[in-house]
Amino acid sequence: MSQSLLRRAGKAVILNALGNWIGLIGGMLSLVFIARILSPMDFGIYGMTLVVFAIPEIFASDSLNDSLIQRPDLRDGHVNSIFIQSLVLAFIFWGGVNLLAPLIAQGFDEPALAPMIRMFSIVLFLGALTSVPSALLQRDLRYREITIVDVIGTISAAVIGVTLAILLKSAWALVFMEISRRVIRLVAFAILARWRPSFQSTWVETRELTQFNSRNVLSKLVLAVDQALPRVFIGGALGPAALGMYNMSVRMLDQARAALVTPFAAVSLPVASQAQNDLPTLHRAMEGAMRLAALVVYPAFIGAAVIAPIAVPFVFGGQWVPAVTVIQISLLSGIRAPTSAFNTGVLNGVGRVDWTLKMFTTGLALSVVFVLATIQFGLEAVALALLVKTFLIWALGAYAVKSVIGFPMHRQVVAGWQALVASFAMGAIVWLCMHQLPVAMEPLVKLAILVPLGALAYIGILAILMPRLALRAVQASTMIVQGRRQEAISLVKSAVYAGSQPPVAASNAATP
Repeated sequence: MSQSLLRRAGKAVILNALGNWIGLIGGMLSLVFIARILSPMDFGIYGMTLVVFAIPEIFASDSLNDSLIQRPDLRDGHVNSIFIQSLVLAFIFWGGVNLLAPLIAQGFDEPALAPMIRMFSIVLFLGALTSVPSALLQRDLRYREITIVDVIGTISAAVIGVTLAILLKSAWALVFMEISRRVIRLVAFAILARWRPSFQSTWVETRELTQFNSRNVLSKLVLAVDQALPRVFIGGALGPAALGMYNMSVRMLDQARAALVTPFAAVSLPVASQAQNDLPTLHRAMEGAMRLAALVVYPAFIGAAVIAPIAVPFVFGGQWVPAVTVIQISLLSGIRAPTSAFNTGVLNGVGRVDWTLKMFTTGLALSVVFVLATIQFGLEAVALALLVKTFLIWALGAYAVKSVIGFPMHRQVVAGWQALVASFAMGAIVWLCMHQLPVAMEPLVKLAILVPLGALAYIGILAILMPRLALRAVQASTMIVQGRRQEAISLVKSAVYAGSQPPVAASNAATP
C-alpha cells in the first residue's frame, strides 16, 4: 500500500470517527426528546418492525455491495450486477413481507404492526438503490462526503422525528423518521457518486462476484439472526413494553460502541492485512490499540452503568425506570467490546473469514439456548444471560486469534488492565458517593457532582497505576499550549503503546 493511500486511509478513519461522534450526539438528542414523548410500548412496536426487516435488508442492501469495495478490477458490469441483484431481492422481500404482514402481526399479538410493516417495507427499495453509490464512495475513501451526508441525514431525521412524535404521539413517528433519513442518504449518495442506474451486465460478471458475496452474506445473515432472535423471543413472550426497554438498552450500547470502539477498531482490518507477514509487528500494534481503546472505553461504560439509575429517568423520563437494570447490564457487556472488535478485524484482515463465521454461528447457538433458558425469569435474566454469552464469544475470538496469528490469549486479558482496575475503582467511589447524597436532591445536581467526581477519581487512580502515561500527559498538555499538537499526540501514543513493546526493544528505545 502506497504512502499516499495510507494517508488517505488515515484521514478516512478520522472522518469516520467524526461522523460517528456527530451521529451519536444527534441520535442521543433526538432519542432524549422522543423517549420523553413516546412510551416503551411505542418503542417496542417499532422494534418489532425492525426485527421483521433485519434479514431482508441483509440480502437487499447490506451485503452484496461489499464486493464492490473489495474487488480490485471493478467494471461497470460488476456495479450494474449488484444493483440488479439488490433490486430483485428488494422486490421479492417487499412482496413477501406485505403478504405476510397480518400473520406477522398476529404472531407478535400486535394488530397495529401490520400497517407499520407495509409502510416500512419501502426501505427495502431505498436500501437497494443506496447500496451501490454508498459502496462506490467507500471504495474511493470519500469519507468526507459520507460524513457530511450522515450528519445532514441525522439532523434532518431528528427534527422530523421529534416533530412527528409531538404530533402523532405513536410509533409512527419513529417509522417516518427512519424513512426520511434513508431518503436523504439515497439522494445525496447518488449525486455525490455520480451514479446512474443501469441494467447492462453479464452472467460472467455476476459469477465473478458470487464466491465473495456468498460467504459475506452468510456471515452477516448469521449475525443478523443472532441479533434479532432475542427481540423475537422477548417481544413474543414478554410483550412490546419489555421489547421497548430491551431495544433502548441495545440502542444505547450500539451508539456508545460506534462512538468509542469503532474509531479504534476500524484500523484493525487494514493493519492486519498489511502486517500479516510480520507477526511481531502485528502483535504490538494489536496490543497497543487495545490499550489505547481501553483507556476510553472502560471508564465510559462502567461509569455510565453506575449512574444509570439517576441518568436514565432524568434524561428519558420516569416511564423508563423499569429499564434501568437492563441498560446497566447491557452497558457492562461493552467491557469486552474493544478486544472483540479487534479480533474480528484481525481475522478478516488475514483472510480467515471462516473463523469469523464460526464465531457468529456459535454466538447464534448460545443466544438460542440462553434466551430460551432464561426468558421465563424475566427481561433482566435474559440480559444477564446475553452478558455471559458476550464473554464466551470473546474467549472464542481470542482463541481464534491465537490459533491464526499466535497472539496469546492472556495478553488480551491483561491488555489495558490498569484502565480496567481504575474504572472499577472509580465506579465504586461514584456508587458510594451516590448513596450518600440526599434523596431529595435534584437529579441534575447529583449528576453534576458524580460525573466530575468519577472523572477525577479515574484520572487519579490511573496516574498511580500508569505514572509514565501521567507524566507524558502533562508534557503533552504543555506542548498543546505551545502549539505543538502533533508532537503532543505522538508523545502520549508512545506512552500508551510502551506496554506493548518487547522488554529489550523498550529498554533500547529513545525517550521521546
